[in-house]
Amino acid sequence: MISQVSNQHGSKINQNSQTRQQTSDNYEAFSQWTKQDVEEEFGLSAVLDSPLLQSWLNGVQEVSEEESLRLRRLSEKLRNHVHDWNEEELKIYFIAFVLDFIDFYQPSYRPFLERELSVNYAEGKKLWGIVDFLVASGTQFPKEPVFFLHEYKKQLDTSNDPLGQLLAEMVAAQAINSRLHPVYGAYVIGRHWYFVILDGKHYAESLAYDATKDEIKQIVGILRSTQVLIDTMLQSRPAC
Repeated sequence: MISQVSNQHGSKINQNSQTRQQTSDNYEAFSQWTKQDVEEEFGLSAVLDSPLLQSWLNGVQEVSEEESLRLRRLSEKLRNHVHDWNEEELKIYFIAFVLDFIDFYQPSYRPFLERELSVNYAEGKKLWGIVDFLVASGTQFPKEPVFFLHEYKKQLDTSNDPLGQLLAEMVAAQAINSRLHPVYGAYVIGRHWYFVILDGKHYAESLAYDATKDEIKQIVGILRSTQVLIDTMLQSRPAC
């Protein structure tokens, strides 16, 4: 079955289960990008020691005692089921509850699920795809994306490159956004959370945070720190 999905600009993209075969090389979906592809196409390079990443990770917002108890129960739930859940179950029974600790619904931005992003980044070349979760300005449609979250199954499939796909989305956000600022993201593989920052042509990735351990409090703290950063970035936008 072929379906048509409209973005906020009214353009439409045909999608089906044979995207790889029917998509032009110049119109490759996020799901088809690898880390090497993104690095070569957009001239990105990894930074091992990033002050911006460290500032983000170290700016952890505290959780209360009551929240700590809730997170401990959630962590135990993940530990008991992480090897059994499929991707949708991981999203619904765990990730959604983690995200509920952060109030991304604000007057100037909000979270969006399963939304299309599409941008022409060069003559005859387009980045496009459906994003699992993003935080962006806008009400009905995402306008200026600032944070992305990718959700994956309990184990990494060798056919997937979550970092490459996340970086492709973040590069698209750079092209869409009205001003220059870092773009933040994270991807989840089962129990492990990885945080990524893209600043210009340089990106940095954190080590894994294990959500089946006490590190789940750090994960929530980093997500809350992300909200503080988003407030700063979007409040400093130039007037239209």
